[in-house]
Amino acid sequence: MPRDLDELRLPIPVQPRPPRPRPVREWFRRNGPDFAWLAPLLTLTGFVHAAGMARAPAFAEVEGEAVARIADGAWSFSGDLGLAQLAAWIGPSGALDRASQAVAGGREAMLVVLLLGVVLLWILARRLGVARPAAAVAVVLFAVSPLALHLHRMVLAENVAVLWTLLAFALATARRRQPVAFPAAAAAMVVAALTQTTFLVVAPFVVWMMWQQVTARAWRLVLAGVATAAGAGGYAYVLMSLGDLGGGTPERWWTLDPVLLVVGPVAAGAALLFRPLRPVAGALLTLVLLIVVPGGSAPVALLIAAVPLAALLVPAAAHRLVVRMLSMRGRPEATPLAIMSTTAAAALVVAVAATWPGELRPLLREDPVAPVEQAERWLEANVPREGRLVVDHTIRADLLRSGFSAGGVLPFTSYPAAESPGELLPLGATVAAPPAFDPRPPGWTHYDYIVSTAALRDDDTDRPDVRAALAESTVVAEFGSGDGRVEIRAIHPLGRDVAEAVAADDRRTVGYATGQLLRNDALRFDADARAVAEAGRVDPRLVIILGKLSGTHEVDVALPALPGEDAGVRRQVVLSGLPTEDEAARVALWLLGQPPPFTPSQVDTDGTTVTATYSLTAPRGLLPDPPQHDSP
Repeated sequence: MPRDLDELRLPIPVQPRPPRPRPVREWFRRNGPDFAWLAPLLTLTGFVHAAGMARAPAFAEVEGEAVARIADGAWSFSGDLGLAQLAAWIGPSGALDRASQAVAGGREAMLVVLLLGVVLLWILARRLGVARPAAAVAVVLFAVSPLALHLHRMVLAENVAVLWTLLAFALATARRRQPVAFPAAAAAMVVAALTQTTFLVVAPFVVWMMWQQVTARAWRLVLAGVATAAGAGGYAYVLMSLGDLGGGTPERWWTLDPVLLVVGPVAAGAALLFRPLRPVAGALLTLVLLIVVPGGSAPVALLIAAVPLAALLVPAAAHRLVVRMLSMRGRPEATPLAIMSTTAAAALVVAVAATWPGELRPLLREDPVAPVEQAERWLEANVPREGRLVVDHTIRADLLRSGFSAGGVLPFTSYPAAESPGELLPLGATVAAPPAFDPRPPGWTHYDYIVSTAALRDDDTDRPDVRAALAESTVVAEFGSGDGRVEIRAIHPLGRDVAEAVAADDRRTVGYATGQLLRNDALRFDADARAVAEAGRVDPRLVIILGKLSGTHEVDVALPALPGEDAGVRRQVVLSGLPTEDEAARVALWLLGQPPPFTPSQVDTDGTTVTATYSLTAPRGLLPDPPQHDSP
């Protein structure tokens, strides 16, 4: 013992300071690995979706109608919740102002929808216990599959409903704070059903997911009742509307991505072996049955709802099966199962390598929208703004933005379908009251042009006015080829035969006049121009202008065809071989100084070359009739 108490030095206990809370660091510690996986996946998704999203797939009629309603503000929260959600991005972001075409501006919103869907799919996969590599495969299938990419790019309210469905599933997997998570999941499912009513089919499986998380008997009974009611209503609605919501057939979808359509249901069957995956697997199998069993046309909403579930279940079921096989190492049946699994995986890789590149290439590189854009530019340059046209919704939205009047540009879907003859009522039968007055648009004879696109030709509804307009019209300009071609057809109220007879008379008159020009030494026609002149396919205004010009100048004459008008009347002339640039400028001024209707709509000079372009239609009677020769 020390003699002095001062020599006794003991450590004085000090209460340790509590650690400072660092929420940001804690969040990165828990979610950093997921963020590191998700960031490159989002980059890949955005790049693949944005590469050609304004070009492929070809614009659909339903897209043009949706974008037109958003641009006009013709939607309401009560009846068009899907359009309201798309308008929340398209309007404030100015997407329609930036895009060259209205539908392309709407597809910009679908990129945002897809990126949010990738995040929600990742969260759902991780909450179901799927490993990060398998969750990454699910995201790639959801974003890069040809079928998924084709559907995700289209401006459809169903794609927005997918977001709410994935959010509902993710909230239904909550094991903590269930009193908050479960009502939020129910609200998300209600919004999904209001966005697209067909998604009500998935509601029972969201309730099943909640049922798995709770253990109290009372709560399970309540959830079972809710699932039964939602399922009955959803299935009844879908079965009754299978003929009205047709968006495609399984055969058409099969050509886009046979791999996902086959592997998805197989993976759903395997996922039924694992309890956490059973609700998602049951939802996918139900959607597949609703698509396949009725046959024929099926709502495209069913397929859009099935794509994320199939993308999730394929890697999730494979991951669970691999884990189970690894636990069976050393058993006699382990080796055959490993061989079968390896063979199946190799076959899947070969199938993807054989089918995906061929279907992804058109979506990333081809431009099926180019003929539509060329036709729109032609209409804007050649048809007066007060002209009357019959078009589809995709073209109508762009023409309205370029200054055409809303009353003069009619969507072809405004014409009613053909009425089927009804049965004769017996004498004394009660006659139903006539329906309310529904004004119909003017007949096809009141319009100048009809634009024949793939959407108009593929319309399954028999519309007599549209059919008559196509039959009694002739092609003025044509862009593209095959099924994607766009034809601008001039409508002839007196009939196509009368118009062709008049055109034949005009060609004879022009042919006689151009025969005189071909013998004029001051005009040197090239081979193509000579053939066109001999056939009488020259605008009569050009004939008179060339006749006047031959008295003062010696020029080389070319008559090129304008874009889309290869088979039509040539209304552009190229004058070359002038001695000096000043002389070319004087010729250009002389052309612009001609009185109407001989004033060209556009004159360009390039050195000693002058190019003059005339408007689309020329007045009749400018040239005298050719002399009549008595036939022997």
